[in-house]
Amino acid sequence: MKHLLPFPAALAWVITAACCLADDKPRVLGDREFYTRGNFIAWAGPWSTDFGPGKEMKHGVDFADEIAFDPGTFPSKVEFSWHWPLKAPAHTGVYGYNAVSFGSYDGGLPEQAVTPRQIEAITALTETFRFTMARPIGEFNVLSELFLTTEPAGTKVGEVGFFLHASESAMTFAEAGEQLGDYLDAAGRSWKVAKQPAPHGPFYLFIPNGDVLEGTVDFKAALEFLRGKGHITGKEWFNGLAFGVEPVTGSGSMRLEKWELTYE
Repeated sequence: MKHLLPFPAALAWVITAACCLADDKPRVLGDREFYTRGNFIAWAGPWSTDFGPGKEMKHGVDFADEIAFDPGTFPSKVEFSWHWPLKAPAHTGVYGYNAVSFGSYDGGLPEQAVTPRQIEAITALTETFRFTMARPIGEFNVLSELFLTTEPAGTKVGEVGFFLHASESAMTFAEAGEQLGDYLDAAGRSWKVAKQPAPHGPFYLFIPNGDVLEGTVDFKAALEFLRGKGHITGKEWFNGLAFGVEPVTGSGSMRLEKWELTYE
């Protein structure tokens, strides 16, 4: 795996005439269909098909992603499904990222804006979640992450991700990086933390010992862990975060039963 999340600038989720605004009907979104309700966004991004050999792949033939949900319960009770080749993409490591997001995680603008803050000014940033996975054919990651920027909606200078279900390739990628020690969260779970170069500054990977299907992730505490080790300064900006699936090989599905956030 070369890297996990090289989001091109072209995938900044700019709202176009094709995007889907909030309504009350159940929705099934395909690849690159935009949906927003409140502070949240849904977006399936097959970004590996935008460059290199990925351009040869045909939607509906070689790959397809879907995100299904009821607007009344969104962003909880969201179902993700995907179909990709059984061979991992050599040029990107994963095929894309299908996710729900809070705020302007990667340039998308939600129906209701979320105020960016510098890391040192945040007093609380947590997510509480529960998800289930169907038996897949192939590999995938369940990843929740955020980008750090130089200013609100500015240049990305870092990426921080919790791998709640990590593929073998993700674990190998983390093991090959600089090891930053163990992070112990408030629930007593231990996460191995690694640092890898990435297109948007260092990628800090938090890898658990086994799947974490439910619980709370405290991003503020994790950022303070990195700050205490001198990897970030606290002057970086938070704009939003996401929870979703990175297909690596094959097909599968995941249901996000619950996703709730605290941001202060």
